Amino acid sequence: MTTVPRSLLFTPGSRPDRFAKAGATAAEGLILDLEDAVAPADKDSARRHVAEFLSDRGAVRQQVTVRINPLSTVAGLLDLAMIAGLSSGPEFILLPKAESAEQVRLMSEVLAEGGSQARAGALVESARGIAQAADLARSHERLAFLMFGAADYAADLGQDVSVFRPDYARAVIVNAAAAGAIVAIDSPFFAIDRPDLLGEDCAAGRALGFHGKAAIHPAQIATINTNYSPSDDERVRARRILEAAPDGVGVLDGKMIDIAMVRWAERVL
Repeated sequence: MTTVPRSLLFTPGSRPDRFAKAGATAAEGLILDLEDAVAPADKDSARRHVAEFLSDRGAVRQQVTVRINPLSTVAGLLDLAMIAGLSSGPEFILLPKAESAEQVRLMSEVLAEGGSQARAGALVESARGIAQAADLARSHERLAFLMFGAADYAADLGQDVSVFRPDYARAVIVNAAAAGAIVAIDSPFFAIDRPDLLGEDCAAGRALGFHGKAAIHPAQIATINTNYSPSDDERVRARRILEAAPDGVGVLDGKMIDIAMVRWAERVL
């Protein structure tokens, strides 16, 4: 099964000159964006650029996600049809403005009919989407992750994303993803010139339970990778837990080890 990357770098689908540059970064995955980063007049050409790239990725080795336009738009339907029909498609397709399980199921049915093996991600970025997060996470076996979209969510609530604290929404997404046996990816951090705050945001997201984070600039990738990777101390402790409790229970440093700690250690390693 395809593993969801921990760091995903957004790149406009209308800028094919940037595809290889994005692939040369340390991002674990790329998101080729056909939605917000592409002007309406450039939708068709961006779709062609992405299709051409997927047919020959060259030196790009990362997993590729394509963010399509909403399925309520002609552009979104054309995006979905394009991906479903590709002989060499992306690893993931990202559905924006996800607000119902029916949207995910429809997308998955079209992909299946076209023979696409792409797994799906649902971008949750509205109050309605947050309210439906649990249903979204259990909507279809093709779904691999939920991603939080902080900017649109803040706008939906009439807030400024630069100062807004969407703690409730982030917790809802993490819990819904865990309940659905998928992973949660955190929203990009928009203050490119504040790497110190990016580190804090990454640490908070990982502590909350996010698996990884999207990025809008290559300079953010190293911080995301570092913060969403187990530390050396965590790896050492995980190995010691598994050695001390090969059957799921044991004692380490005078403290009981139970199955919950073993599951954490297995995830770390």
